[in-house]
Amino acid sequence: LAFTVVSPLPSQAQLQLFHDRTAFTAALTGLPGPITDDFESYPLGDIPLGGRRGDFLYSFDPAVTQPAIAPGGNGGKALGGSPFDVFVGGDSVTLMFQPLPLPPQFLRAFGADFLYAPSFDNIPADTYRLGLADGTQSGQFVGNLDGLDGNGGTFFLGIIADPASDFTKVNLFSVQLDPNILVPAYQADNLIYASVPEPSSLCLFTVGGILLGTRARRRK
Repeated sequence: LAFTVVSPLPSQAQLQLFHDRTAFTAALTGLPGPITDDFESYPLGDIPLGGRRGDFLYSFDPAVTQPAIAPGGNGGKALGGSPFDVFVGGDSVTLMFQPLPLPPQFLRAFGADFLYAPSFDNIPADTYRLGLADGTQSGQFVGNLDGLDGNGGTFFLGIIADPASDFTKVNLFSVQLDPNILVPAYQADNLIYASVPEPSSLCLFTVGGILLGTRARRRK
């Protein structure tokens, strides 16, 4: 299952929702990048509220969640939560795209691998979610497919927006849909994303280029 297209708003504002990393990467053709982040360059430890890791600023409710760069369940490093190096049911963290020193940018696409622990039961659909936190499609999300293997494992979630639905913030979170089934602990890893210039920045760049060209012609 490569992706599903949903259109809760008019057809010009669509999202492609992916559960397959290879299909997601292939669909990025024509976009700058993509950029990847496997968390390996960051020191282990808690991420402060508003703290930066790579191109993203991290926000969260400190009373509920404390994100951290943690030892990855599959080796290396991953994004988890303190104090046990993993996120649990109800945890949520928002990543705001703010690359430096580039001018303002929007995200067109974002995806991540998820590693989850064993459970006594198969895991319902949409327990783990990657959602948009701003833009015209704010509140929309892609969740895990139904019946995730209770033995634990990995899966991919990704979103590609059309030009009318660019965004700057994504949420990584989980929901306990069945009160009788605890959400198995999990981590996120191997971010992959593609960005485009903010429209106003692109206009300013274009106008600046025109003015420079006009000045050069006048000098000649």
